[in-house]
Amino acid sequence: MMKPTAFEDAIRLQFDTLMKKVIDGAIKNYERELKRRNRHEIPFCELPPIMVATFAVNDKYELETTVFQVNGEQVAVDGEELCNALKQLSERKRNILLMRYFMEMSDIEIAEILDISDRTSLRNRKSALQQMKEILEKGE
Repeated sequence: MMKPTAFEDAIRLQFDTLMKKVIDGAIKNYERELKRRNRHEIPFCELPPIMVATFAVNDKYELETTVFQVNGEQVAVDGEELCNALKQLSERKRNILLMRYFMEMSDIEIAEILDISDRTSLRNRKSALQQMKEILEKGE
């Protein structure tokens, strides 16, 4: 085995010194990050219950949703009472309400699709809303 030259020893020592500086810097950065997290993060067990309650997520299941077909598009409606009331309307009135409130169409857009005047669309929508109100009040 050959003995390393003085130049090779110097290079090795420089490399060792550089690696020690890099490792020391990485350790200091890690410790600094841990301190920062300790200052800003709170464990769940220390949070007040009212705040933890805001983290809740409600899952939606297809069983609770009714899908209506409106001009070739599907419109999903949640709520059993609302769906039952919509089912009791005529198809035209139901479609007008679904296009207006679920598909966010204007009366003019609805009138164009159904090939009626915008006044007729408005009149049908108001009539459908009144009918829905009566159906929902009767169901209570």
